[in-house]
Amino acid sequence: MPPPSLAVWDEQYRSGAYRSRWDYTRPPGELVGALVCLDLPEGAAVLDVGCGAGAEAVFLAGQGFRAIGVDISPEALSIARERAAEAGVDVDWRLGTAVSLPVADGEVDLASDRGCFHHVGRDERQRFADEIYRVLRPGGSLLLRGSRHDARNHTRVDAGEVDAYFDRDRFSRGPLLPVVLHSDVNTLEANMVLLSKRSD
Repeated sequence: MPPPSLAVWDEQYRSGAYRSRWDYTRPPGELVGALVCLDLPEGAAVLDVGCGAGAEAVFLAGQGFRAIGVDISPEALSIARERAAEAGVDVDWRLGTAVSLPVADGEVDLASDRGCFHHVGRDERQRFADEIYRVLRPGGSLLLRGSRHDARNHTRVDAGEVDAYFDRDRFSRGPLLPVVLHSDVNTLEANMVLLSKRSD
């Protein structure tokens, strides 16, 4: 099944349906754990890929990072801007897609993807990986989390898919581990992996 269209994404945010499907108000534990392990300096540039309503980008900005949120949906970014204002943080919101990121080469220390890659069809996944490689600084990382299974609008994120698109000559990676992604009302069986852009 093809990924949702822009009109579908906008409607999910305009109608508020996103709140009962994938929205969350607490920072995800897997992101917090990655930040503890990576020990990024204050002011490091962190990109939220497919930021949606902005929960992760707002959290990241609140931790002293230079947060950038990119999403395809203007409706999502409108909600994200309101959240950032309510939280009193500055986030650099940018309209764009995960396969053509409006981000400069080498601008990013950490890219965070919670459920974007699993909406990218296999015909576009190499472009996604190429864009992540382009925007990461040497040694920068991607925290990738996505559905463990093929389903409706999800294309699974498993070891085979990761290895197929994130070439080991360009990225080193840790283990791919099963996690459960929690929204405020739902859960999703997922996999998580931390990939780093090789600096050699």
